[in-house]
Amino acid sequence: MRLTIGRDELLKVLNVVGSVVERRQTKPILTHILMKAGDGELTLTGTDLEIEVVARCVAEVQEAGAVTVPGRKFLDIVRTLPGGSVLRCEMDGTRFRVAMGKSRFQLATLPVEDYPNLMDVQWDVRFDVPRVDLKRIIEKTQFCMAQQDVRYYLNGVMLEFSGKSLRAVAADGHRLALCAAELTAEVGSERQVIIPRKAVGEMVRFLGNESAAVELSISTNHLRVVQDGLVFVTKLVDGRFPDYHRVIPQSVKEELSLPRASVLEMLGRVGVVSTEKFRGMRLRFQGTVLAASATNTDRDEAWEELEIGTTVPEWETGFNVTYLVEAIGALEGDEVLFGWNNSDGGVRIKGKVGNEEQVYVVMPVRL
Repeated sequence: MRLTIGRDELLKVLNVVGSVVERRQTKPILTHILMKAGDGELTLTGTDLEIEVVARCVAEVQEAGAVTVPGRKFLDIVRTLPGGSVLRCEMDGTRFRVAMGKSRFQLATLPVEDYPNLMDVQWDVRFDVPRVDLKRIIEKTQFCMAQQDVRYYLNGVMLEFSGKSLRAVAADGHRLALCAAELTAEVGSERQVIIPRKAVGEMVRFLGNESAAVELSISTNHLRVVQDGLVFVTKLVDGRFPDYHRVIPQSVKEELSLPRASVLEMLGRVGVVSTEKFRGMRLRFQGTVLAASATNTDRDEAWEELEIGTTVPEWETGFNVTYLVEAIGALEGDEVLFGWNNSDGGVRIKGKVGNEEQVYVVMPVRL
């Protein structure tokens, strides 16, 4: 294997692939990146056995071949080289050589045949999704994922495909988030998949900010995203996501529209004195006023009122202020719909982006 490649082009794909490679792994091969050169391009692959990322870039290939190199170490080397420089790479026995000007590096390699492959999968269905919509619905729900919950199916984001609708749903037992997008074509029968927590974060970074569509492929245990010469594959959580329709109130006794920015500012100010661990805050509707209050173990207190312009029945309950702020902050638009049935049930927080719905449910806490 021997090739010449621009440092900037190589660094771009190394940043994508290297994000899933750790410096320390129980299997040494997983600390490496697989590099394959041929037909005027260089293909890089990184994996941790749960996620696999493949990226390609143009290169002048003098001799085709494949090699595995320490991923993070190689990334650090390329990052420190001058921008706009040209690298000469080649194999020398079991060593991988990188040269640029008077700089020389030699890296140890591992056998290519030992490198794992997640791509050998039979895909059941393929369809295109607008990249901006896929990224948006994941970003608007991912903060509600559970962390290391024994209910493993909550440790991720569920994607639901039905007709022309794509929905992302996440829940942690205290709150739930739903965000939907409309597809340009039907995807067939309804399908649900759960993307694990780590893969969710990597997938958001992978999708970037481009507006073009991406190709989604689904198998029994894997999901694949293909875009612009980049491929992202993740294993799926093996489990059934709870029926989120039962959590979201389909109707509420009371609902009113509140100014989103004003509510966020009030919650942010009052929340400063809430107990650091539980982040508790009381909300109270009385007449034409919404009041927020909080105290802590040091006996600090905060209270603020917001005129809501309409009269509603008296209602009071406690919430984790962080949950409220994250839900309302994720909405787009100037208004937020705040609905409830009673003090013991959760509040339904809604917003809309065009015809695409966002719904959050936050359960009360005892203070």
